Amino acid sequence: MKMPTTLLALALAAISAAPGAEEPEILAYDVIAVHRKLLLATSDGERQLIVGDRAHSGDALRTGSRSSAELAVPTRGALFSVGSKTTFRLAHDRPGVLLELDRGRVRAVFEPAPQGDERERLVTTPSAVLAVRGTEYGVEVEKDGDTSLVVFEGTVEVRDATGVGEAVMVHAGESTRIRRGHAAAAPRPHGVSRSDWDHGRGMNTPSTGSMGSAQQPMGNQGGMSGGSKGTSSQGSGGSKGHGR
Repeated sequence: MKMPTTLLALALAAISAAPGAEEPEILAYDVIAVHRKLLLATSDGERQLIVGDRAHSGDALRTGSRSSAELAVPTRGALFSVGSKTTFRLAHDRPGVLLELDRGRVRAVFEPAPQGDERERLVTTPSAVLAVRGTEYGVEVEKDGDTSLVVFEGTVEVRDATGVGEAVMVHAGESTRIRRGHAAAAPRPHGVSRSDWDHGRGMNTPSTGSMGSAQQPMGNQGGMSGGSKGTSSQGSGGSKGHGR
């Protein structure tokens, strides 16, 4: 039985803090495409990752200038295409959270969940919690922590991270913006293609890229089955699934 959407953020916090709560699973994130630099924070500084490397829950990563990367999470049917100058953490201390985006932009693609699999697949930002209700979206975090969301396929449930507002359902072709400490804005049409997004163009004025400057394409866009065999990849399109 699913909990009411308005309780999502509070439930996550309660589960994390509950005594005796089950330890979150440590997930593997396969690096399937890299253009220029994908850097993993280590105790000795940073280590550059290449195609074929694997990161794990709890790791902190960033992409360099004019860089991009793709990470797949096969056990959760998730693919993250990461844009340039993006900092993020592979989440591990909150059940259901797959990625914590601190700044920059990510396009997330989710395969349909297996029958009977009710586990959440969440992405968080400093201002928002995004829950998949199917299946592909772009999310950007600005330097002040505000979040912009555009949905390409399916539906995403979004609410502000502090829980001051009600959850908002954002459907394919719609977008919303979440300011830190404020409820998510009402959805509106965005008119942004995947190609627009991957080249750094945003939902306000796609032709000029108001949400960010132009950057390198994010690589393979064909869902979970594909992937680069070298240090970079090209393509267009995206997953056609519509699962949770």
